[in-house]
Amino acid sequence: MPDADWPDPLPGDWCWSHGRSEPMGADIYRVCGECFHVFQAEADLIRDHNAELAEMRKRHSDEASAEMPDATSGEEIWSCPHCIHDF
Repeated sequence: MPDADWPDPLPGDWCWSHGRSEPMGADIYRVCGECFHVFQAEADLIRDHNAELAEMRKRHSDEASAEMPDATSGEEIWSCPHCIHDF
């Protein structure tokens, strides 16, 4: 159920993870098929993925996330860093 501040109906470019409309175009790198977050460039996906991984390391420093290396390529990232749905 959308928040009261969200448009009704929701536009086709609505990101469910961030509650906002995101720009779509032919030159985007990747779109999540679940939350529809738009990664404009490979660097955006890598940045967001590595930021989420850093947060996981802080919260679970004694678990497997501490051993996961930062991504250096978008091809290494198999799920959306915002909703964890696989690409």
